[in-house]
Amino acid sequence: MKTITGRKAENRIIHKLFLRSEVSWALSDISKQIGPMVDLFFVGAFIGVNGVTVLGFVAPLLMMMELVGTMIANGTRNKASSLIGVGKFKEFNRVFSDSLILTGGSTIAIGLLLGIFSSVISTVLGARDPEISGMTSQYILGLIIGYPFATLTRVLTPYLQIEGQYKRVTVTAISTTVIDIILDALVVFVLKGGMFEIGLATSIGNIIPFFIGAAFFMGRKKSVDFHLSFQGFCPKLCKEIVKLGAPNGVSLACNSIGGMMINNMLVSLNMPYLVAVNGLFNQIQGFLLFTWLAPADTLLAFVPVFLGEEDRGSIKLVQKLALIHAFIMTSIVTVILYFGAESIATIFLKTDAPEAFRLACQCIRICCFALPFYTVFDNFNNYLMANKRIRTANILGFLNEIGILVPLDYLLIKLVGYTGAWYGKVFNMVLITLIIIIYILYNKEDKKFVDKMLLLPRTFGVNKDDEISVIATSTKEIMHLSQIAILFAVEHGADDERARLYGLITEELSIFLSNHGFKDGREHYINVRLVAKDDDFIIRMRDDCKLLNLNDYYQLFGDNIPFNKGGDIGLPIIFKASKDVKYTSTFGANNLIVRM
Repeated sequence: MKTITGRKAENRIIHKLFLRSEVSWALSDISKQIGPMVDLFFVGAFIGVNGVTVLGFVAPLLMMMELVGTMIANGTRNKASSLIGVGKFKEFNRVFSDSLILTGGSTIAIGLLLGIFSSVISTVLGARDPEISGMTSQYILGLIIGYPFATLTRVLTPYLQIEGQYKRVTVTAISTTVIDIILDALVVFVLKGGMFEIGLATSIGNIIPFFIGAAFFMGRKKSVDFHLSFQGFCPKLCKEIVKLGAPNGVSLACNSIGGMMINNMLVSLNMPYLVAVNGLFNQIQGFLLFTWLAPADTLLAFVPVFLGEEDRGSIKLVQKLALIHAFIMTSIVTVILYFGAESIATIFLKTDAPEAFRLACQCIRICCFALPFYTVFDNFNNYLMANKRIRTANILGFLNEIGILVPLDYLLIKLVGYTGAWYGKVFNMVLITLIIIIYILYNKEDKKFVDKMLLLPRTFGVNKDDEISVIATSTKEIMHLSQIAILFAVEHGADDERARLYGLITEELSIFLSNHGFKDGREHYINVRLVAKDDDFIIRMRDDCKLLNLNDYYQLFGDNIPFNKGGDIGLPIIFKASKDVKYTSTFGANNLIVRM
C-alpha cells in the first residue's frame, strides 16, 4: 500500500489517461489535416505551382469550413465533461443528440452555399487569374461533398474518447489517411484528373471513416450513459454549446479572414509564388498542429471533469502535462523544419520552379520559430474555455489571428518587404505569449505563478491537510485501507461510529473494485482519495480497470450480489449507508464518488 498525502498517488492513473487521450487527439488532428497535406504533395508533384497556389488561396476557406466542427466539438466536449463531473447523465445525453443535429444541419447548409457560389468565393479568396480561379472553384466543389461527414466525425470523436474507444478513433484516423492517399494516387496516375478529382478524393476519405466511428453508437442500449436518441431540438442548449466553443470559432474565423487579408497583401507586391509558398507553410503548420493542439484538446476534455470534482491538484497536473508535452513536440518539429527546409520544399514543389523553391525554404526557416509559442496560446486558450472565461478567450483569439497579426504584417511588409509577412508570424506569437503571462500575473488569488495559472479562487477545492490519496496495485494492498480511513475521519472530527462506517465503506468498495478489475493479469491501479469537506466525508475512487457502472450493477442485483464469496463483498452496505453514490466512465477509466 502506498499512502501519500498530496497528489502523487493518482499521478500514474492521470498520466496514463492523459497520454492515451493525447495520442488519440493527435491521430484525430492528423487525420483532419492529412487530406490537404496529401493533396499538397500530389498537386505540387504532378499538377504544378498553379495547383499549389490554389491550395494557398483555399487555405483560409478550409479554416472557415473547419470552424463549425471545431466550435461544436469543443463546445459539446466542454459541456459534456462538466456534466460528467457532477453526474448529470440525462443532460449529458441531450447534449450528445443535439450536437449531432446542429452539426449535420449547419454543415449541409454551408456546403450547399459553397457549391452555389464557388466561383464568387474563389475571387474573394484572391484567385483573380482566370485559370487559377477556375481550378480553385473546382477544388472547392470536390471538397464540399465530404464536408458534413468530416465535421460530424470531429464532433463524434470526443464522445468516443469519453467512452474509452481510443482504438476506434485510431482506426478512423488511419482509414482517412490511407483512403486519401490511394484515391489521390488513382486520380493523378490513372484518371489524370485535376483539382475537382483531388478534392473529391479527400471527400471520400472523410465519408468512409465517419461510418466507422458512428457504428459504435448505432447499437447502444438505453442503459448506457449516452446514446443516439433524437429528443427534439433545444435552441437554448445549442446556443450554450456554440457559446462554449465560440473561442475556437473566433480563432478559426479570424484566421480565415486574416489569411485572406495577408494573401491580398502578398498579391499586391506583384511577386510570383508568394501566395504559393505562404500557403505551403500554412499547410505544413496545419499538419503539425497536433504537436500543440492534441495536449491542449486533452486539457480541455479533462479540466471540466476535475472542476466538477473540485480537484485542484489534478487540474494543476494536467496543465503541467499539456504544457510540457506540447513544448517538447513543437521544439522538435521546429528544429526539423529549420534544418530540413530544403528537403521539405523538395517534397511539395517541382524542381522546375527554382524561385518558388528558394522562397519556400526562406519562409519555412523563418516561420518555424513561431511554433513553440503556439504551445502557450492554445493550452491557455483551451483552459480559459474549460474555466468558462469565454469572453477572454474570444478576445485572445481575435488578437492572435487579426488584431495584432494583420497590422504587424502590414507594417513589417512596408519596412522589410515580403519577408515581413513571415517575421510577423513569429513576433505576433511572442507578443501574445507576453500578454498571456501578464494576464496570469494580474490574478491576485494566489502568490505562486503555477497557482495563479489555475485562475481559481483560493477557496476552490480542499486544503492539503483535508485530503489523503492512496494507490493500490493488488487486493492485498487494500486490506488495511479501513484503518487509514478511520484515522483520517477521526482527525477531522468524526465520532467513533461514523469513522468506523467510513473505514468500512472505503475498504469494502476497494475490495469489490479490485476483485473485479485485477483478474485480467495486467498491471492496474486503483486510486482512493479521501476528502473531508464541510460536513461530508467523501471517497473518490478512480481506476483504470475494466469498466463497471456500480450504480447499474447494484440496481440490477440489489442485495443478491452474484459473486459474494466468503462474505467479503459488502456492496449493499455501501449504498445503504451512503448519502450519495455517483459513477462516471470517462476516458476509459472508472470514476466513483461516495458521500457520507
